[in-house]
Amino acid sequence: MKKHKESHFDHGLSAEQVEYVMKLFTDREAFFIETIELPEALGTVPCGLHGPLTGGAPVEESEVTYAKRGTRAWNSRLVDRPLQQMRTVTVIAGPHDEHTCIVFTMYGGPLAPQEPGDPGCRDVDASKAFWSEHALTRE
Repeated sequence: MKKHKESHFDHGLSAEQVEYVMKLFTDREAFFIETIELPEALGTVPCGLHGPLTGGAPVEESEVTYAKRGTRAWNSRLVDRPLQQMRTVTVIAGPHDEHTCIVFTMYGGPLAPQEPGDPGCRDVDASKAFWSEHALTRE
């Protein structure tokens, strides 16, 4: 696994945390999604996911607003809550152009399903069920 100009590293991980993850998966050569726990010595990472998957209560609709994030064409379920700190990191990597395996992204928190408005969402019903209880920190 290698870094690439299209790797997405803007999720608040420190250089040391990224280096640890890169070394951990250095021999990977195919698509993978994996969630790991960072060693305590590497500290925590910010996580913007709220709801049962991160140990909280379901996020009530009365607390939620909907808005587009970044360049996405769909609205996300957002909440005015601070980022949580955790040692969980999710890595998504795979083949790209001439490279066997590059990091697409790594971020703090567990793997969540694609949002229902994402054109690549494969299971819209399961996504709707998940996102009815979860929301992302509004940034």
